[in-house]
Amino acid sequence: MIRGITAGAAALLLSACASVQSVPSSPPPPSLDAVETALARDITTLSADDFGGRFPGSEGEGKTRRWLIERYSEIGLQPGMGEGDWTQDFTLVRRAPASEPGASSATITRGTRSISLSPGLVAVQPGEDDGHLADVPIVGLDPDLKELQPRSLVNRALALPASSLFKLFPQFEAAGPKVLLIMTVDEEEYRKTAPLISRGRWRLDSDSSGPAILLLTPQDSERLMDVVGQNAFRHPDGLGVIAYDTILQASIVQQVDRIETANVIGRMPGKVPGAGAVMVLAHWDHLGDACGPTDAKDRLCNGAVDNASGLAVMTEAVKIALRDGPLDRDVIVLATSSEELGLLGAKAFVADPPVPLPTIAAAFNLDTMAIAPRGTPVVVLGAGKTQLDYGISEVARVQGREVVPSDMQDAFLPRQDGWILLRDGVPTVLVSSALADTGAFESFMQGPYHHANDDTAAGLELGGAAQDTLLHADLLRYFGNLTTYPGSGE
Repeated sequence: MIRGITAGAAALLLSACASVQSVPSSPPPPSLDAVETALARDITTLSADDFGGRFPGSEGEGKTRRWLIERYSEIGLQPGMGEGDWTQDFTLVRRAPASEPGASSATITRGTRSISLSPGLVAVQPGEDDGHLADVPIVGLDPDLKELQPRSLVNRALALPASSLFKLFPQFEAAGPKVLLIMTVDEEEYRKTAPLISRGRWRLDSDSSGPAILLLTPQDSERLMDVVGQNAFRHPDGLGVIAYDTILQASIVQQVDRIETANVIGRMPGKVPGAGAVMVLAHWDHLGDACGPTDAKDRLCNGAVDNASGLAVMTEAVKIALRDGPLDRDVIVLATSSEELGLLGAKAFVADPPVPLPTIAAAFNLDTMAIAPRGTPVVVLGAGKTQLDYGISEVARVQGREVVPSDMQDAFLPRQDGWILLRDGVPTVLVSSALADTGAFESFMQGPYHHANDDTAAGLELGGAAQDTLLHADLLRYFGNLTTYPGSGE
């Protein structure tokens, strides 16, 4: 791991002024009209029908990969994974309950009394194609408990009402239950909850975290509570856990799907060895041919704004930033797969990064860019959470752009790839005019977002995206040079 800067970098630092300097001089950037033309060309290509909606594992992925590698090569980037390899390959897996009723089974035992759950049991288990649960003690929670304590449910099956599932779900990762036994009070609640479990969710094949989930019918829920009866007692650890003095055995049969996909990574080596890297990223995937009702005439999710626009801004910004040669730091260009399936490409990147994560001095995510007109201010999604805010403001000021706060940060920060890097310690932000134009952004979210009409048929607003392209070119140059941003990337 790189633990500092080299002698060459130190010399540069000593020669620099104590105050932060302006962005290094460079040939004039292209006009906004020229940038808009370039963005329109690339977005039109990537969102064309023959790219098939860019779903991971599809023919559209192959076309998108080839397009990215061609653009990376034109810019002068090198394969980012080393040894001539442009792609970071990984496998996605989705485990869902077997389609045959009664394929999975479970038994709950207390003393000499035992009940078998009905064929209405809906069961999934991460990490295994077919799973077996043996001798798992069932517990409940004190109704007055406000927060689950870390590791308070390890190796236990937690029985809880379906109504409490989503309120507590964010805390389950730290609490670590082995099983969630979800109880329902009536047929309506059972019918509403079952599809949430039955459809499964895509994960990295290497990810075996999370509890098995068993959804009980109202009848089985009542039988479980009847078995528990008055035998529940508070656990002596005092963490709000109530022991039910019952044991779960289960056999889980699942339907398993897998997809082979990849991130596409390019790299421009910096002029100063050991100075770390700056990174720009955008997700290349979209939803394929699954937009709209099954009987709709057009179900193809072209994904022009989300996120062909991000890819177009990314590649054009990098081209402009590198037009007069390498920066002091390496530049890493990351096109992630499977963002739409749960930020999975970003998770694959941080799980096995081609460079140590602490050496990335700054990272900029680009998502859903083609929304706002020219002259729109910019929002920094992740403001206040990194040391990048001052530099971003300086670059924006030089360009005559205004940085404004946003009340959407809490809602959207965890919904984009940058969040995955940020929570792993990489200073990552999303700088965009799209979020600053609240009316246009909400109109997109309530209209074309994840629908078949997110295409170029009606034309796109590229004014703000063009300005954001020039802004990101200068952000890369500012944070990629030791004179303007001396931080070592550690």
